[in-house]
Amino acid sequence: METDFLKKVLTDNRDLASLPQTLAEVLRVTRDENSSAGDLSAVIMKDPALAARLLRIVNSAYYGLGRQIGSITQAVMAIGMRQVTALALSSSVYRMTDNWRSPFDRKAFWRHSLEVARGARLIAEKIGFRNLEEPWMVGLLHDIGILVLERSYPRDFARLWALAQREEALEDLEVAEWNTDHARVGQFLLQQWNLPEEICSAVRYHHTTFVSNDTDPERRLAQLIALAHLMSRSSIGKSLPPTESDVEQKEILAANLGISTEALRDVERKTFSRTISEAQYLEIDIGSTEDLLAEANRQLIDQYLTLESVLRENRQMQKRLTKDQVSGADVDSVRQSTLVFAQYMSDAADIISVRADAVRAAIESGAIVDPKGLVAMSVQGILAGLAAVRTLVSEILAIASPQISSHADPDYLRAVELRIKKQLASIEDVHADSPVGIH
Repeated sequence: METDFLKKVLTDNRDLASLPQTLAEVLRVTRDENSSAGDLSAVIMKDPALAARLLRIVNSAYYGLGRQIGSITQAVMAIGMRQVTALALSSSVYRMTDNWRSPFDRKAFWRHSLEVARGARLIAEKIGFRNLEEPWMVGLLHDIGILVLERSYPRDFARLWALAQREEALEDLEVAEWNTDHARVGQFLLQQWNLPEEICSAVRYHHTTFVSNDTDPERRLAQLIALAHLMSRSSIGKSLPPTESDVEQKEILAANLGISTEALRDVERKTFSRTISEAQYLEIDIGSTEDLLAEANRQLIDQYLTLESVLRENRQMQKRLTKDQVSGADVDSVRQSTLVFAQYMSDAADIISVRADAVRAAIESGAIVDPKGLVAMSVQGILAGLAAVRTLVSEILAIASPQISSHADPDYLRAVELRIKKQLASIEDVHADSPVGIH
């Protein structure tokens, strides 16, 4: 039944199900171990538009090769067959799908996809993954099933998308509607393109929950993509704080892959700026500087709202504690949830700070033109908000500590809560005046 549905979906999207002849030949040549740079170049040169795009990309400042590349053969020799193939595939898929109408922000879709791709490659570098282009390619294509489902069933998908913005998982809604989800559709599509099964499976399982100590080499790429997906701060739709299970899964995947917390933080610090650079040289529109700042602004506001919810929950717990209406297990559960959330807030603040600093540095270097100072003003507002977040996190950790939460004077707890509320009010005032804020 599922296979019949998948075949129908691809029948509805013949232009995507059947790759352009040149791209299909590119993939075939790359899979042939006996193929040479000349073989690949000969195929690409059959498509002048594709060849021109690839030369433009390879000669961009991103690669910094230090010399002008004048032919596809030179390009293949300079950056390698696999990377040229990845660039050809990404460029072609973007152009095949970007004019499709969608109920969601298409720029945000590619921003998230490219961020997962860049994060996956950085993780792959950290763990010594054998082929760095595979994680990058899977990251870029991991959500392509969303585009296919949306194009085949625009009204039904628009309805599910609206539901997904109310905190329901899109993949769960898809399964309830069609008995399959966008990850499976994406896998089936890539299988029709004859991509390696490991790549297809990694797309299929990017939402899967993995168990501890799973070090099977055949699932290594899939776990790498799942981790990059969890780490992505860009979202296609509504951005929600990670749940406790998300945090736990991130830790499990990092342990399975053998990557340290410090290494993951380094990946997160580098991902944003490199995503912007790759979008520029790939000519993929992921939004303006103002769009990116607005997203960071929105993420902060979403976090403040969640923070207020956590504070209310803690306050209610304190009231029940004073009346001996709660068990020790309940106290520990709420305390653990609070600590996990505080850690998330701290991590998110670090990443957004890196993004804001990158924009500020670009303004100072002249890479971003800001004649009226509006972007700089927003950056300052975001950085001020981050400083407040860090203060709030320290207050939350203090409330959640066993010594205070079990024995604190109610007047002390009310005083802390009042300080936090005042801090939140000041943050909201700053962001209400932001020129690129989300109101």
